[in-house]
Amino acid sequence: MELQKFKDEYMIKVKGGIYKPSFEDKEKVVFDIEVCKYPVTKKMWLDIMGEISLETERNNEPAENITWWKALEFCNKLSEKYGLEPVYDLSKSKQGILTIKELKGKTVNPKMANFKNTEGFRLPTEIEWEWFARGGQVAIEQGTFDYKYSGSNNIDEVAWYVENSNYLIQDVGLKKPNQLGLFDCSGNIWEWCYDTEEMENIKSLHFNFDPSSAYRRIRGGSWLHSAESCATLYRIFETAAYVVLNTGFRIVRTI
Repeated sequence: MELQKFKDEYMIKVKGGIYKPSFEDKEKVVFDIEVCKYPVTKKMWLDIMGEISLETERNNEPAENITWWKALEFCNKLSEKYGLEPVYDLSKSKQGILTIKELKGKTVNPKMANFKNTEGFRLPTEIEWEWFARGGQVAIEQGTFDYKYSGSNNIDEVAWYVENSNYLIQDVGLKKPNQLGLFDCSGNIWEWCYDTEEMENIKSLHFNFDPSSAYRRIRGGSWLHSAESCATLYRIFETAAYVVLNTGFRIVRTI
């Protein structure tokens, strides 16, 4: 019952489909998932982690300045709170080693993982993130899938960015949601994505490569960045083990 209450308050069912991501050459399949209406807030972070990266009375602001690894830890603890099998095995995270826990006790290499076979909360893959940020199947049927920003071609309708934020992070949910009812996919806070396979190639460029510091994609832009960076197709990467300013995350879960 507690899980259902959490889902009713925070999660939206997003129908899967087939589309060609902006960064892929082929169409990809997205299966049905639940997506949090908002980036994880400071209140949510405090409730689960018992700590907060930046003390504030404004608990509806997105949790920020969080490493990719800490985001995975949050997902696991949230899953445990509601009696779900955590997705991530973080027992060797200090060595930069991650494995994925699928159902029936199966633990697999991240490259071999099938998130359709997981139960707990997790970060979205970049393919999933772009799917729901662009409005998914609903937007395709409406003919609005190619909006520049999440839910609109008018950035001021849907995003906090450097030109309208007064140089401050804002509470979640104050702008117009996108076609799926998701808020702040563009602007307010950058969002960590789970994986970016091509970034593995960076290993060859670093003589002393630290696996815990591997690069991961962030998407969506923030309150301190330009309108262009808030576009749904804009992509950059950051270091997973480092605190990245103006960066938080959004949770998803396989249905």
